[in-house]
Amino acid sequence: MKQTLDLIHSLLADYYPKGEIEGFIRLIFEELCGYTTVDLLLKREDELPVETRNRIVSIVERLRQYEPIQYILGNAYWNEMSLAVGSGVLIPRPETAEIVRHIIAEMGDVKGHVLDVCTGSGCIAIALSRAWRDAKVEGWDISPTALSYARRNAAECGVDVRWCERDVLLYTPENKPRYAVMVSNPPYVLNSEMCDMDDNVLRYEPHEALFVPDEEPLLFYRAIAGIALCELIPGGVLYFEINSRMSEACCDLLQSMGFVSVEAYRDYRGQYRMVRAVKS
Repeated sequence: MKQTLDLIHSLLADYYPKGEIEGFIRLIFEELCGYTTVDLLLKREDELPVETRNRIVSIVERLRQYEPIQYILGNAYWNEMSLAVGSGVLIPRPETAEIVRHIIAEMGDVKGHVLDVCTGSGCIAIALSRAWRDAKVEGWDISPTALSYARRNAAECGVDVRWCERDVLLYTPENKPRYAVMVSNPPYVLNSEMCDMDDNVLRYEPHEALFVPDEEPLLFYRAIAGIALCELIPGGVLYFEINSRMSEACCDLLQSMGFVSVEAYRDYRGQYRMVRAVKS
């Protein structure tokens, strides 16, 4: 065990900070051996089976290629849920979990129709369905791959969500107000911001779920807000996760489209990462 831990550190030292390597170790041994953090301390002199050691070496080699640990292990622990993820689906972020908790706290118990647009792994839709047991939750995404993960995650979390393959940029809204809440974490990273992103994101995560052209930074917000104007009930609430650089522009857009009570919220780091608006 101790030799294997030393090997992991030596193989990854030139690729990741020490703290991140320790995080990988905890995830790897929890997944492969069921070990807790305490076990990692108490069992350092234990003998590891050869097959376990070989699997760990294989995982480390993939980490040296900057493949996300969530893809390697096949799951991401997010908002007290273990969600299946893999190539073709965005890995859920802590910022999104914070936004979901804010929505649930602000809205209380919702019993009507709820829509998650650009659902990806289904994390938002599933979290809202778990919190609002009487709500009818839907999740839309353009990617069949992402929706396959969303369906699997919903089944494993024991919630009933209606999934729909849909391109919101081509969708013609129906003039049938029915949703009490609409939520979206759409693509919002500018193409010019790619140079600031880590290799594990750029090489492996789906670009169509992340990036928008610099000349159209509000592309998805405008399209989804247009849907909300037609399909939110009067007084219905629209929530967006946003690029912190676009908070003022996003608020101005929503106000110009006729939404009221438009407000941007800061995350735990003090950055504006969510906008809320109400259909008048």
